[in-house]
Amino acid sequence: MKNIYVCEIVATRLSHDLIGNIGAVANAVELLHEGDDEDKADILPILDFSSTVLSRRLKFFRLCFGLSNSSVKNMTDLQEIIQDYLLTLGNPNYPIRLSLKIETPQIYKLIMPAIMMMADVLVKGGEVLVEQKLHGLHISALSEVPLNQSKLQNIDLVLSGQEIEENPSTYAPLYYLLDYLSGQNVPVSRKNNTLVIGE
Repeated sequence: MKNIYVCEIVATRLSHDLIGNIGAVANAVELLHEGDDEDKADILPILDFSSTVLSRRLKFFRLCFGLSNSSVKNMTDLQEIIQDYLLTLGNPNYPIRLSLKIETPQIYKLIMPAIMMMADVLVKGGEVLVEQKLHGLHISALSEVPLNQSKLQNIDLVLSGQEIEENPSTYAPLYYLLDYLSGQNVPVSRKNNTLVIGE
């Protein structure tokens, strides 16, 4: 896949994931300027929530898609950044948890886009499990509720190089991962609810 196309769909995906909360912050700030003191009690929680979501997502996106010199120092930092991102997704009543079972944070450029992709197939919360196996990485979506089968099928189409009818920016993390691994002879496949890197 052409690198410029990957840049376009990644930019589209990031814009989509940020624009709603950016708009909420802008509206809240405008209301603070125009409203009276009684309005602040209603506006400040909106401002606090939206700014927290933006901060958490931007930290994740910078590490996932940014230059490789934006590295994390330890597993604790990596786990916190990923878990904070997952908590911004979906319904707060159905949170997405992280289980990170890897040996080094230096593989973050591989696991973070895969985590984004597998989190997208969770319908009502659940868990993203990341395991470092002998010959590769397993990133699994686990839930008591059936996963989004349409998205799983589209993942298969992307992995096989076929076009999808859905907006391709939805699968930007997967396109980015494949482009990142291009020429390195590292296969990426799906086995049921698991994205497998390197086997």
